Amino acid sequence: MQDKLFFEDEYEALNLMISNSGKTAKELAVFLFPHLKMDSAYARLKACLNPEKDERLTFGQIIAAMKFCERYEPLMYACDETLHARPDRRAPKDEEVRLVEAMNSASSMLAKAMKQLEVLRQQGAAA
Repeated sequence: MQDKLFFEDEYEALNLMISNSGKTAKELAVFLFPHLKMDSAYARLKACLNPEKDERLTFGQIIAAMKFCERYEPLMYACDETLHARPDRRAPKDEEVRLVEAMNSASSMLAKAMKQLEVLRQQGAAA
């Protein structure tokens, strides 16, 4: 599916996120508002997606919705509105390599610190 080049407003971005996801608005509503009955959750989501209503999704709920839907139109809209380049999605394998490198670096630093601590303890015992 090709990304849209221009969004009219945040509501269009949110609605496209849902419609392009293959998930229903009801599924998203239940995910976002698990404490509500399905019909109440759906009504609340519909109100949040309607510019004429006073209800809005929080920033955290929008992020959760993007993860749930696996669609990122609201992120692209935010980038467009703030004159930032739209990001490329990282490949899971690239992210795995980055995380392993960070863990190895942290492990190496910990080993060096433990070695220094042992030297200090030995010097303290000798004094």
